[in-house]
Amino acid sequence: MRKLLGAALIIGGTAAMGFSAARGLAQRVSGLGAVIAALELAERELSFRLTPIPELLDELSRRAPAPAGAFFAGCLARLDRLGERSLGELWDEAIEEQPMGLAAEDREILSRLGRVLGRYDGGGQQEAVALARVRLEHNLAAAEADRDSRGRLYGALGLTAGSFFAILLL
Repeated sequence: MRKLLGAALIIGGTAAMGFSAARGLAQRVSGLGAVIAALELAERELSFRLTPIPELLDELSRRAPAPAGAFFAGCLARLDRLGERSLGELWDEAIEEQPMGLAAEDREILSRLGRVLGRYDGGGQQEAVALARVRLEHNLAAAEADRDSRGRLYGALGLTAGSFFAILLL
């Protein structure tokens, strides 16, 4: 009885590890999609209305899909320290607090955008947002392909490895 229980726990544990890895790939895709949608909105706001940064962050925190909305809300909440620290530093803090499932390269693209916002004219900011969006769209395409190929593989490997170890123990 103990052997069967141990085998079931091993299979369940390795399957959970595999499915957790696959979920991480799916979270990156979801996070990138939300950030891209928010940047599209930011582009429109900057090009048509020349929205000031505090108002833009407020708008994005309310209208951006999760988890990007929480990221922009975090940026907005930090604006009270804007004199003490630069917007880029506050932006980076918000990225660290709310990584949105993004990979390091995705967060670096967002970080570079944060160093531009609020420092240049509306056209310069709009170009920076557009460039970040295009780069993130490229990363999204790669992340979707990665999720589709490796996601299933991780789940299958988890189940297979667990079954293998369970057979060895029995």
